[in-house]
Amino acid sequence: MSDMKSVRTVILEDNLSTITVGMSSVIGRRKDQQDTIESDDDYAIMENGKFIAVLCDGMGGLSGGKQASELCATHIKSSFHSENCEEDISQFYRRVIVESDYKITELKDKNGKPLRAGSTMASIIIKDGELHWASVGDSHIYLIRGNCIRCLTRDHNYYMLLEEKVKRGEMTQQEADNHPQKEALVSYMGMGGVKYVDRNAVPFKLVEGDHIILCSDGLYRTVCDEDIKNITNGIGEAKNVANGLTEYAMRVGKKNQDNTSVIVVQYKG
Repeated sequence: MSDMKSVRTVILEDNLSTITVGMSSVIGRRKDQQDTIESDDDYAIMENGKFIAVLCDGMGGLSGGKQASELCATHIKSSFHSENCEEDISQFYRRVIVESDYKITELKDKNGKPLRAGSTMASIIIKDGELHWASVGDSHIYLIRGNCIRCLTRDHNYYMLLEEKVKRGEMTQQEADNHPQKEALVSYMGMGGVKYVDRNAVPFKLVEGDHIILCSDGLYRTVCDEDIKNITNGIGEAKNVANGLTEYAMRVGKKNQDNTSVIVVQYKG
């Protein structure tokens, strides 16, 4: 069953734009839910005219994935709305990524031993009609505009490094595609010094009708980009899109379907 969160419409007073948010998270066919989704969804943000959403996917191969994803998502969101947060958005992301990474490395189990926890992170901030984003790991951020869908992020996995070897002529594309460790993450929150962070250097101007989708790999490894786009455009309202995407993933997913979480943000300009 879906673990649905409340959905509200948020009006950003600075430029009179409207954002509608939908969120959905399902456990799939795993024993534990290690995804965490956080998003502004009430009128408290009217005062500062800024919006943030964060999606974190705890790493199932490490103990403490749930704690890691919860810590990361809540720390980033709460830091964004703290009274002392006056830095620009690029500096903000740089700071909270370092802080969250350190906090996760300090997590302990009930016996006081390190949890060895890890999490991906994908986040967007919308301010004055412009999109800022940052990612660590392999959770995705999509921008859907009309009939076009674009994945803004890249996967920080070993395949990313293998592709560089292919470009340098050090191995063939087939060798890279068949490498048994190609999906192993090479950058994640909690590794004790995040190695790769992707951010947009220049804010991206949003237009009426844009959809931004944050999702864990439970979605995009099950549902292709074309279907993500068609479901989004075919349903319309953000809350229904979020439900539709996770429900479709569960319907077509395999017997070991992963946790699947989605944040859908519809910009109404």
